[in-house]
Amino acid sequence: MSDPLESRTAGDRSLVRELAHELRDALSPLASSVDLARLRKFDPEVSRLLADKVERGLRRTLAILDAFVLAEQCEAGNLPLLLRSVPLDEILQGAGRALGESHGHSFPPAAAGATVRADAARSIQVLAAVLQHAAAIAAAPQSLEVRRAGTPAQPELRVRGRFEPGNAPSADWFDSFRGGDARMALRTARRIMILQGGDLEFLPQNDGAFELALRFADSGTPPDEEYGQGKHRESHAPARATVPGPGAPSRATGIERILIVEDSPEVRRTYREALLALGYEVIEAADAEQALGVLEGSAADAALIDIHLPRMNGYRLAQTIRARVGAAIHLVMLSGMALDTVTRALAREAGFDDCLDKMAGPIALRELLEAGANRGTGAQEK
Repeated sequence: MSDPLESRTAGDRSLVRELAHELRDALSPLASSVDLARLRKFDPEVSRLLADKVERGLRRTLAILDAFVLAEQCEAGNLPLLLRSVPLDEILQGAGRALGESHGHSFPPAAAGATVRADAARSIQVLAAVLQHAAAIAAAPQSLEVRRAGTPAQPELRVRGRFEPGNAPSADWFDSFRGGDARMALRTARRIMILQGGDLEFLPQNDGAFELALRFADSGTPPDEEYGQGKHRESHAPARATVPGPGAPSRATGIERILIVEDSPEVRRTYREALLALGYEVIEAADAEQALGVLEGSAADAALIDIHLPRMNGYRLAQTIRARVGAAIHLVMLSGMALDTVTRALAREAGFDDCLDKMAGPIALRELLEAGANRGTGAQEK
């Protein structure tokens, strides 16, 4: 007879339900912090602590949303992948950098020769996530060992450790969409490996140890398409924009007037108020037609352009502005989604100089604009 509680738990394991749970975990501390600030009459110290907690909560919330968007793409099988021949050492070194110097895991020494067919950035994310999940159950996280394994036809990376008694991973370790602490879920990590032609498998050992095996496709296996398993890169830009070369007129080093193109009045208002406080002049437009009309009547040094605009989207607007104004204006893409490889590539094609996460805020925009005066065109991210 089935356990009703177990059945209920399995029924709650949908992507939307688990997203809601993760978001509540991230945002619920903010309500308590606001109550505390009210009780203490918003004195300066409590207000400072509240601002810090709000910022941390928002950053965690954004990371959770990005993780679940990635999970949804993986479940649907339409994750864009840039497959190429990648040295295993590139993946190992990238995961080490992503985790930071304090991770303490044992990585194998560099070795030339072993390559796999993979998306390097996604594979680095997967290995880092596997190490984070393994550390959560390991008796001593610093004792985790990463090694090369497999054969030339089926290259592998193995993560080995020992788990605390009573802390053995359960059968549903790969079932949940939740990764905890906004990290990638192992379910998503496995889907990424499968979409690359490999797999991710948990290998229990008899001596209280465990191994996680990342299996890659052989580097000689051609991908189905440039961007992975049967999925074309979606392009919102009809053609590659002409980006001014080194001989084009350089933009002014000082940016004083910023055009905000965003269909949300609330987003425009909050950015406008903060940019005015930072000393910029601000012009607003709710769509591409208004933006082009504004630019005919007055010059702007920079334009902050949302992608999901009505009628003409932000990519097409950027192309049109580049064709009319050339390099005289600094174009920043305002993104409400994760700034992945495909999004940044589309931004470069459309003529954007930089990419900004919508939640990064006006101070981050100022940093991008100041940095932009000291380099050439080539979409960066913040």
